[in-house]
Amino acid sequence: MAIKIVIDHREMRSRVPEALVKLGAEIEISTLKTGDYVVSDRVAFERKTVDDVFATLIERRELFSQLTDLAKSYRKPILIIEGEDIFFFSGRRMNPKAIQGFLNSIALMRIPTIYTLNEAETAQVITMIAAKEQIDKTRSFNLHGKRSRLSQSKAKEYIVSSLPGIGQVAARNLLKHFGSVENVMTAPLEELMNVERVGYRTAKRIRELSGGRYGSE
Repeated sequence: MAIKIVIDHREMRSRVPEALVKLGAEIEISTLKTGDYVVSDRVAFERKTVDDVFATLIERRELFSQLTDLAKSYRKPILIIEGEDIFFFSGRRMNPKAIQGFLNSIALMRIPTIYTLNEAETAQVITMIAAKEQIDKTRSFNLHGKRSRLSQSKAKEYIVSSLPGIGQVAARNLLKHFGSVENVMTAPLEELMNVERVGYRTAKRIRELSGGRYGSE
């Protein structure tokens, strides 16, 4: 019996579904409220490319709300981060410590993260896990689940507060002062120090993480 995998329709823009079919999987296209790939009543995957992750770091927090919804809907949610630049910072103007803070936030959500090099490898991972899940032929699929939506303000607070040494209060103060995540990340040290609860050490840390050259330490 073929392995069955339910795929969100937006994933059809990638080559993962085609690779799944080549591996012998039976795919079903659906509009999933949470997750990109569902392989049983308890396992679902959220797939993100390295570019998606980088965009989340800079301005959006869409990924965190998606993972929260996935964890609420499935007992075993899995995040797949796909791309050859698995360390994220090659050629990026982002300090690796900021990347590490982001990954630490995901780890605290207790969601396993699997790194793949390309779409074909992603398909292999999904197929292997689906095969193990579907050994029990009575296991069903849960395609429901609820999608929450965080306000833009809360999303931006979460991004800034994920930087090492920056709490929620300081993040809120920074955003109130500068108006956007981008402005916080690019602000001069002296102006950062004008914000309440942001002293020299914190301001210096922001500048080092957001603008420091990789390999400078």
